[in-house]
Amino acid sequence: MMRLLIPLFSLLLVASAGKAQSGIRLTLEEAQSIAAERSYTVRYATMDKEEAASSTREIIASGFPQISGAVEYNRYIDIPTQVSSGDAFGFPDYLTTFLGNVSQSTGVPLDAPQVDPDAIQEFQFGAEQTVTAGITATQLIFSPSYFVGIQASRAYASAMEAAESKSVADARRAAGEAYAAALAAKENVGLLKEAESLAREAVDQTRALVQEGLAEATDADQLELAWMEVTQQRITAESMAAVTQDVLKFSIGMPVKTNVILADSFGSLEDRFDGAAVLGKPFDAVRLPEIRSQSKNLELSELNIRNEKSLGLPSIGAFYTNQRNAQRDAFDFLGEGSWYPIQLVGVQMSIPIWSSFAGKERVIQAELTRDRAATALEQLTEAATLEYRAAVSEYTAALEQRQQAQRTLDLAERILDHTRVRFTEGLASSFELTQIQNQRLTAQGSLTQATLRWLNAHLRLQRSLNA
Repeated sequence: MMRLLIPLFSLLLVASAGKAQSGIRLTLEEAQSIAAERSYTVRYATMDKEEAASSTREIIASGFPQISGAVEYNRYIDIPTQVSSGDAFGFPDYLTTFLGNVSQSTGVPLDAPQVDPDAIQEFQFGAEQTVTAGITATQLIFSPSYFVGIQASRAYASAMEAAESKSVADARRAAGEAYAAALAAKENVGLLKEAESLAREAVDQTRALVQEGLAEATDADQLELAWMEVTQQRITAESMAAVTQDVLKFSIGMPVKTNVILADSFGSLEDRFDGAAVLGKPFDAVRLPEIRSQSKNLELSELNIRNEKSLGLPSIGAFYTNQRNAQRDAFDFLGEGSWYPIQLVGVQMSIPIWSSFAGKERVIQAELTRDRAATALEQLTEAATLEYRAAVSEYTAALEQRQQAQRTLDLAERILDHTRVRFTEGLASSFELTQIQNQRLTAQGSLTQATLRWLNAHLRLQRSLNA
């Protein structure tokens, strides 16, 4: 819980510092840090990790003494009746023989009733109301599955920690991509505002030339049409920029209604992103959290085989019971009546003898699960290597594309500056000026998209290296 409160407290501090601008200023690194703590996937992964740690403690605790108490009250509506044969409680054989001998020697006959072989006797034992109270303690002495279970639970907890690390890495990349997209949308709005301003300026200048008879009204209309089109593009871009900011806030676990100000720009990120350092870092799949997680899954499958084999071994446990029993004809258990003690201590051993080959089949199934986990680990390792190579290729291509887009923009701006001079001198038409302005706008948009692709490629390369 404290881990979740820390970023919230940080947000409040940032919000307080940024009240003058009526919003929370976020850099890319701050957005990624918040996502590493507050994104929904990370929060779920953290809960899974804590649950796994709790399960480990629960399994360990099951091997310590367990004590339970019980109180039982019974009121017999009908006391149970026991029956026996009529002579079940007759004289013993030696006494019967002795009395017969005495009768013969004295001549005095025995006046005994006739024996009825079908007669039965009825007995009722116990009181109408009883209370039994006591405690029972048990202690596990030896169980192979218990020790394997502890190892498995610890391996599972480690797997959940690796899964949390993977969620953090994925959240940071997703937050970075969402921030870059919001930044690109913001840059696009700024570009269109600039283009709108230039188009409006060209319209006003052309109207002035028309009044002086140096240009035709059609030229002014043509430029105004271009200005209206850019204005509409700017309105649409502002709407898209708002959407991308909402996506950013959702991806980092921030309320969508929060007002966010992007503190970074493409220029600042370019200075901070060192592609050479990332490209120079060696690839090692073992560092990746998904590989570590799958390695733990393989370890779990190995432990499962050991557990299935251990089920054929005996388990030993000890127990102790201490009870007190009271029997009353009326509900008077707090009086002076007697309480009869019952104490019992013992050891119990459970020995599997024959399972009709079911245990053998469970071991075979566990081994197949282990083989499947090993294959999955091999597949993930190869996929991670492929992803790294693809990320390097993507980054190299994106870097070249961005450099080419910058050269194209520089050229388009030089052409636009030259065309404006020619248009002012009456050597270029309004159609030509509009076309060149659109060309420059397209070049600027291409640079923005190339920069966005380069940033995403950088984030992808970082993720593939777990950097």
